[in-house]
Amino acid sequence: MILNLFGSHAPQPPVDLLSASARDGIITHHLQKHLPGMGLREMSARRWVDGSAPPITRLFQLELLKGAGLTAWWGFSLDFVPHVSGGKLRWHRSDRTAMLDVIVNPKNLPQPCYLFGAARLEDDLGKLIPTAAVGAQETWRRGKSYEGMIEIIREIRVRNSNCHRYDVYTQLPLACAFLLARTGELDAALCELDIYLARDGLTQADELTAALKALLRAS
Repeated sequence: MILNLFGSHAPQPPVDLLSASARDGIITHHLQKHLPGMGLREMSARRWVDGSAPPITRLFQLELLKGAGLTAWWGFSLDFVPHVSGGKLRWHRSDRTAMLDVIVNPKNLPQPCYLFGAARLEDDLGKLIPTAAVGAQETWRRGKSYEGMIEIIREIRVRNSNCHRYDVYTQLPLACAFLLARTGELDAALCELDIYLARDGLTQADELTAALKALLRAS
């Protein structure tokens, strides 16, 4: 008997690391039980979208973690929110390029592991996916308006309900800024943008800053 994450004196399970194809095949099987009925379609392994109502795309995905774990993310990709890559503004406006701007990644959900074989992963996913699907539906219901999305973001920040700190999710403050601008709260939007720029060390990027502020004002 040795100490491990399953309990102070639980026996260590035998390691049986699944291949990427075996892992994703099992994941797809579980996601197909829930997501098509919610209007989503598979775009790639572990990533499902519904882009039928632009400028808003609903997105559900499972992200790989270090140590052969998985975590569930869902929320909204917004056509009017850019992202910064290589010091330049980029857009993610198609189903294939959609990325989460409003990011729900609850810390209180199970995190499946594919280090201990197929049966263990099947069991873990059976616990996670139904709960995550219900949570995603609630998020999408609450986020039908821009005001609803802002409230979701504020709750994540205040309650620290995601797996990581609010400021770890690059798009959350940027999405908040653009959503505030869309709802007529330009001063608050500019404040959120300043927080985003300072946190990511972009305050000296004059051209980028000017472009983002111009986009906010035009929202």
